[in-house]
Amino acid sequence: MASSSTIQLLWTIAQQYTIYTAFIIFIIGFVGNLLNILVFTKLKIFRNNQCIFYLLIESIVDINAVIYNLIMRLLTVIYGSDLSQYSTPWCKLRTMMGQTYLLISLSTICCAAIDQFLSTSHLIHLRQKSTLNLARRLVIISVCFSIVHSIGFGVFYNAKPFVDCLVSYQVLVQYYSYFFYPILCGLLPIFISGSFGFLAYRNVRRIVRRQLPIVRRRLDHQLTKFVLVRVIFLIICLSPVCIFRIYTINTITQPSNPLRMAIERLFQAFIGSMFNLHFAGNCCIFLVSSSRYRRQVKYVLIKEYWNSWKRKFHFNHRQIEPIAPPTVSSNELE
Repeated sequence: MASSSTIQLLWTIAQQYTIYTAFIIFIIGFVGNLLNILVFTKLKIFRNNQCIFYLLIESIVDINAVIYNLIMRLLTVIYGSDLSQYSTPWCKLRTMMGQTYLLISLSTICCAAIDQFLSTSHLIHLRQKSTLNLARRLVIISVCFSIVHSIGFGVFYNAKPFVDCLVSYQVLVQYYSYFFYPILCGLLPIFISGSFGFLAYRNVRRIVRRQLPIVRRRLDHQLTKFVLVRVIFLIICLSPVCIFRIYTINTITQPSNPLRMAIERLFQAFIGSMFNLHFAGNCCIFLVSSSRYRRQVKYVLIKEYWNSWKRKFHFNHRQIEPIAPPTVSSNELE
């Protein structure tokens, strides 16, 4: 039998790891997704672009997800345990929200990869299918499907004290074990986004043969790189999450085995940080992979916002300044 000090140490490590990573990932995710939103909406080259529209929607979803995940972590720290293990309504709500954010995020990544393949194709009829109206319709369908699916299946989750928030019916256990996590949230988005991302990359390598403006070619190269690094990041972050969720659904740890519970809690803390990082890392991987995006972020922050705020401040300062001194002449006030 393991000593109580070892078990307590594992719980302490898991708790401290959860606290620090939650705040770090929140800061990275909030600032990064906010930067994406500012750049995607401010630069003219990104406006009315279908792939950017999908990435913009994903950034909006992700910034809400990182806020939601931080709230979940804070409540766990405040109350000393995961409330979804003891409160069934909270368990259902947590499941519905988490699955909704995840499904919308995955679907937008897949749509971005497909759209980038279509828009870079040398076939005219394929390029014509890449339209902003279609992108808006697909996003609406994705959001509706994600909400309906999450609510429809989330109502069957129940809190199990000292264990986890788990689905109660064996049929749904099979569904989540053999379809939802391994297929719908695993292999399917990875296959779709990876395949079309690779095809888009191949199209971009051939794009030199086509008579296109250099600005359009650079944009296609940049967006294709965005899609590819996003797919790689998706695989790294979500693969361990799906595997662990399949394990927890099919395994019930008895409270009489405290060492196993402590070890699983430590793994859960690590897996939770990987899941949260999926919603937080977009801007970071875009900045690392694209020097052009780094220049674009710098331009938006300095030229569009900082200089604008500075001019506004100086303008207000010049308005207020003449009123303060008692010796101002009447001509200066006109």
